[in-house]
Amino acid sequence: MGKFVEGSYPSLQDAVQAINALVTRGYSKEDILLVTNQNKKKELSDVSVDVTTDTSHKALKSYQSDIEKGNLVALVEEDSSINDEQKTGSANYEADSPAEDPAPNPKLDSNVTKDNPLSDNSTPGNVPVGDDDDSPGGIPVDDHNDLTDRQL
Repeated sequence: MGKFVEGSYPSLQDAVQAINALVTRGYSKEDILLVTNQNKKKELSDVSVDVTTDTSHKALKSYQSDIEKGNLVALVEEDSSINDEQKTGSANYEADSPAEDPAPNPKLDSNVTKDNPLSDNSTPGNVPVGDDDDSPGGIPVDDHNDLTDRQL
């Protein structure tokens, strides 16, 4: 089986996220190797995957400058039991880029006043709280299931 580069990551946190995504897609941590320079390798004493400075694999050819800068390049052993959807992450709906919030950012500088605290609320109004037996701050009473008058 061959090897492929999953990506080049400037920080350990980014590399760990990529490794977790690979594991989620079905790859084993034993099949993942981080490649970096000697200085960066010294900083990575307690990571859960192997780290090397060996850049001789042909898949790493275009990542030489990233490795020299101290980036972490994830080199992965191909696994024939993993299908194409798992390889790309589409089987479990992973995206190749970070998720984006589909809702626009709220206007934090909007003119919210005491008289109009929810100026952007499209459905202002009172919301019913309970029936007539309920009073604000009181405990609702259920006459049919009240245990206080029963003899045990």
